[in-house]
Amino acid sequence: MKNLTPQTIKMLILKFAGTFGSSMLSFAIGLYILHRTGSALSMGVTLVTGPVVSLLLTPFVGYVVDTMNHRRIMLSAQVVTSAALVAFGVVFKLWPAQYYAELIALIIVLQVTDNFLSTTLTASLVQLFEGSELQRVNSLNQSITSLAAFLAPLIGAWLYTLVAIDTFAYIEVLFELTALVAILLLKFRSFAQPATPQPRESVLNNFKTGFAYVKNQKLILTVMISSAAVNFLFAAMNVGLSYLLIQTLKLSNQQYGLVDSGFAIGMFSGGILLAAITIRTHPIRFSYFNLFLLGAMFTTTGVPALFSWPGWLSTAFFWLQSMLNGVLMVLINTPANTFKQRIIPQNLQGRVFSLDLTISTLLAPIGTLVFGALFDHFAAPLLFGIAGSGLLLLTLTVTTVISRQHLLVRPENQVPEADQN
Repeated sequence: MKNLTPQTIKMLILKFAGTFGSSMLSFAIGLYILHRTGSALSMGVTLVTGPVVSLLLTPFVGYVVDTMNHRRIMLSAQVVTSAALVAFGVVFKLWPAQYYAELIALIIVLQVTDNFLSTTLTASLVQLFEGSELQRVNSLNQSITSLAAFLAPLIGAWLYTLVAIDTFAYIEVLFELTALVAILLLKFRSFAQPATPQPRESVLNNFKTGFAYVKNQKLILTVMISSAAVNFLFAAMNVGLSYLLIQTLKLSNQQYGLVDSGFAIGMFSGGILLAAITIRTHPIRFSYFNLFLLGAMFTTTGVPALFSWPGWLSTAFFWLQSMLNGVLMVLINTPANTFKQRIIPQNLQGRVFSLDLTISTLLAPIGTLVFGALFDHFAAPLLFGIAGSGLLLLTLTVTTVISRQHLLVRPENQVPEADQN
């Protein structure tokens, strides 16, 4: 953590303020809806709203990010977010009985602005940081995001007992303004523009260009599809772990909370670790090596249930496993994302990352539904074994395809050695 540049510090402030504020608000909205309606369906509608909005926005987000000034997009997103939060606070105070419709409207606006902000920020990192610093910043971003996500529900639960939901919105405005100031202070490098102005494409043609690029870049397409498959299989952990701990092993709420904290701690630690080490191999090879380790660990998840371990030993086992899962997820995702940022042309990054995000977002809920149904009818150790074996088979298949097609040694997939740090 030594020798952080002013640029890196501004980025970390931006990531922490944005993630902590939005996570705390999301936590409060979820609690408020459950307490007011007592309906899982009402809560489910709020969870589905985000992915649906993301899907509809995909072509437009990529078009805007790839054709307009990144700083202006990010500042506009922050201003609109802050205005929406203030408007919600005012409207909620005037018409509290219409809270559900007001919250859905707020969720939609925040999802729209977050899509533009997050995609633009991802596509801007190559303008903000050079060479080996890019890998380090991506790693530290992951750590600071994990820390914010870990703290948000703890502080949010405490605040929820003290203030009304509209006050949460005003508190969130303070975090959004903090992020806005950080964006203003960031220094963007400019890229050389074509000597001849290019004709502006329509939104549809713009999206088709980005899709065609992904289709022709075999390595990126392979990584994108396998990432979506990983998210699908990882849903087994998201759904099944709570079922296994609470329904099967009968762990207490405190023990479950301790296990749940392990993942965030692991992601935080993984980010710090990755920022401190040098990757000596191709980033994609490094990512899939750690994905293989994740799959192997997945297969052991049901062991305590098979051997009827006592509660304290099961808690220790699952806490350690959750922490290692968090570390491995950082070691899998961050090098792959940094690699894509380095090799995807700047004028295509918005479309590619928007498409990547949409595919991943869509398959995760599908995996949740599938494994949710399976855990109601089959033993948890069996399903974790199948999911873990699926990850191992996926890793071996993808690495075999990459090796046979010599994708890592193709010129377009080479990252300068200095940039792999």
